[in-house]
Amino acid sequence: MEQDTKYMNMRLVKNNTTEPSEHDPEILYAELNLPPASGTTKVRTTGEQEPSYAQVNFTPQQNQGPEVTLDKGKTGQETAGGRRSKKYRCLIVVGLIALICNFAIITGLSVHVVQMNKNKTGLNGKIRNMSETIEQMLRDRRSFCNILRNRSEFPCPNGWKDHNHHCYRFSTKSKEWDSAKQQCESQNSHFIIINTEQEQNFIKKSIENNPGDYWIGLTDRESEGNWKWVDGTPVSFTQWYQGEPNNWSGNENCAIIRMNGWNDYSCTDQFPFICEKRALPCVEAADIEKYCS
Repeated sequence: MEQDTKYMNMRLVKNNTTEPSEHDPEILYAELNLPPASGTTKVRTTGEQEPSYAQVNFTPQQNQGPEVTLDKGKTGQETAGGRRSKKYRCLIVVGLIALICNFAIITGLSVHVVQMNKNKTGLNGKIRNMSETIEQMLRDRRSFCNILRNRSEFPCPNGWKDHNHHCYRFSTKSKEWDSAKQQCESQNSHFIIINTEQEQNFIKKSIENNPGDYWIGLTDRESEGNWKWVDGTPVSFTQWYQGEPNNWSGNENCAIIRMNGWNDYSCTDQFPFICEKRALPCVEAADIEKYCS
């Protein structure tokens, strides 16, 4: 308690005698001597002097400008202005973001519309192609139906004779055997191949009105005496004339047909010829109309 009382009664001593006026700068504490604090209470004897504060020097601060007092109203205005400025900046940023989003949306929609237009153009082109294809198919169908109607009555082309689902054409021009063979092939047919007696009788009857010798598709050029048809099949039916084939002069490797039978001749001789091909399948008129109606 004694020490606390000393703090309360401390004396302040100035270094000069000049009284500070109300206009003087703020006085700073230059030096303050305080008794040291002790954790234990020391009993003062009678002869000891009461400790006191030696000096407290108040030294005015040099070159210090006048104290500036802030205007509370002005400070409030500045704070409110700062808040408004920050709010405006936020609004500007939000507006820019919205503008960018709208631009992105408009750009995406434009690209989508352009893509849709391209797809629409491509689809229209495909539709036109399909329509043209369908029209061509209908034209082909009509043409095919006309062919079927004709073939139902005439299974062989004009100028060809029909026999047992085969068509035969009797040429009136004479050619060498090789040239005659090529002529038959150019007409989607081949040299005649006679496999049965029935077919032989048909040929003989067909040439009665125009007797003569005709090349047929029979030769032994690959191996003398080993006669084969033009398709490579061996001979299973023959009707050689008596004493034939005799390979007269060693150069008769191709065969002809005449009224009395077959004969061998030189392949370079010239005769009319007979071509053969399969007839079109027989189609009933009712079946044709089911498809073509």
